[in-house]
Amino acid sequence: MRIFIATTFPVEVLRSVNTRVDPLKPRLPAASWVRQEAQHLTLAFLGEQPEPQVSTLAEPLAAVLAGIPRFESRLHGCGFFPNARHARVGWIGLDGEQAFARIAHDVREVALSNGVKLDNVEFRPHLTLMRIRDPWPPASIELFSKSFRDFTSASFPVEQVTMFASRLDPKGAIHTPIRTFDLAQD
Repeated sequence: MRIFIATTFPVEVLRSVNTRVDPLKPRLPAASWVRQEAQHLTLAFLGEQPEPQVSTLAEPLAAVLAGIPRFESRLHGCGFFPNARHARVGWIGLDGEQAFARIAHDVREVALSNGVKLDNVEFRPHLTLMRIRDPWPPASIELFSKSFRDFTSASFPVEQVTMFASRLDPKGAIHTPIRTFDLAQD
């Protein structure tokens, strides 16, 4: 089964982002937009794993995440990976980058210490809105940027991390929660 570990966002916060995105879509070139129900922050992508690996990872993940304090975050601003000139992914940024980075580091350490091989992609906290196959003209990059550079969502608590199974589907990946892990309460 394909597995990833992520944190999710409150529906109201995602709704505020997507309310801004929806009128933009017809004004922008083709892109693969991430459906609201699939929007999350991936902390570690574990790829194909045998089912027993879920149980192997559960206890050490629960232990390490129970030592990380809960915190508040906001979605804000926007950008492109790798950059605006060669845009392949359009994203919204997050407050609390250091806290997200700590969680991602600790989750990845647990996975590595339990025999999971991970990609070497640098973790950068963000919410992916779309993937771009064919290059966008500069005017489209500017329209997206202008529409989101001043965006700031309501504050929301980051209290849990979830392990998901991901099944590929022609209409987009289907993500099913397998286990949820709580962060430390104050």
